Amino acid sequence: MKKSILRSFITNNSAMSWLSFVWLICGVSMGVYHGDFYWINRFGSLVICSGIILMARPVILGQRMYSEVIMATGFSLFDDRHYDAIGERVPEWLIQERITRISVGWLGPVLLLVGTLATGFGDLFNGLRG
Repeated sequence: MKKSILRSFITNNSAMSWLSFVWLICGVSMGVYHGDFYWINRFGSLVICSGIILMARPVILGQRMYSEVIMATGFSLFDDRHYDAIGERVPEWLIQERITRISVGWLGPVLLLVGTLATGFGDLFNGLRG
């Protein structure tokens, strides 16, 4: 299945992480430049969008997440040692499964948390400015 450039970008954990970081830096920079830290709130909402997109990675790719199964080798289907034991390469679906588990398991939720904190508390820096 051929992936579009946009789909490839929004399902790339590294690209979305860097984009979120850039958005936070832009929010802080705009806040300092304009003297109005509501900019952090605005850009924090974009970070939340990144987290939502990463958590939706399986849906965007039409991918299903697999349950862990212990194979006859005594190793999990997700363990490289299983494939070493049977003399095969790690399959591409497993590599994609691992990326999805990172995206859904912790990276997406972390971006949601950071974006929520920026959106919820970014304007409080206005009080520090006086």
